[in-house]
Amino acid sequence: MVTRTCIATGQTLPTNSLIRFVASPDGVAVADLAERLPGRGAWVMANAASISKADSKGHFKRALGVDLADDADGITHIMSMLRSRVLSLLAMARRSGIAFAGAGKLLVDGSFDALLAAQDASERECRKLESKLGVTWVSQTLTAEELGQVFGRDSIAYVGLRGAAARGGVALIDNLHDEIMRLDGFYGATGCQN
Repeated sequence: MVTRTCIATGQTLPTNSLIRFVASPDGVAVADLAERLPGRGAWVMANAASISKADSKGHFKRALGVDLADDADGITHIMSMLRSRVLSLLAMARRSGIAFAGAGKLLVDGSFDALLAAQDASERECRKLESKLGVTWVSQTLTAEELGQVFGRDSIAYVGLRGAAARGGVALIDNLHDEIMRLDGFYGATGCQN
């Protein structure tokens, strides 16, 4: 896995734990979540404290020659963009036929690579599904309404992901996991996450 050094903490970490920033034409540091924008990049741990520290200590100015536009608004915007990326990847997984909704359907269908449980889902049920489905990782980052939105329902408590169900499915699940890990840096671990 590719690693980079955080300009705020000095730690060398995998890129799925970091956010890349670049200098925009407007003269401010912007988050490059897709890691495709041109120019020199500066990497910061994916959490509000590290981004605030990098801004207040002048690390963005030293690395990129610009500051973050507005610390609080910038961090809120980054969190919103990360959440949108996670939901977009989940919608792509559903359209690809690798995401399945509902605890009953998951138990009938067998083993899965990952389990997404709503934030307010039962801890006991989450552990039961985790055990019976043999998942590699579990996340309780999204709300029941967000999970439901992806599947065209009001709410959903559990979504299973199976990479072998479609070509490129494993890579898509890996990308989704990386984005969830980055988003979790802003909210902290919740529920029965691994």
